[in-house]
Amino acid sequence: MPEVSLGLALERFTLVARGEIYGVVDVVQDETASLVLSALPDFPIELSADMARRIVAAWQQRQVLEGQEYEVQEERRQL
Repeated sequence: MPEVSLGLALERFTLVARGEIYGVVDVVQDETASLVLSALPDFPIELSADMARRIVAAWQQRQVLEGQEYEVQEERRQL
């Protein structure tokens, strides 16, 4: 999925369920992030970095609670 954020992502979280990518969260700065859903790739959602990390944590928790194949693929970049 292309990077569609306010700048170079420092952290990227790819939200995967049952082998299918559902969305990508890019944390750009300490306070800024974007969420791109696979179903709506032309409409990135801008949100706070804190909210973005809570979405990623919820995705991971869903895997634990439901025992299904939910995973988060994480990339970090150094500037």
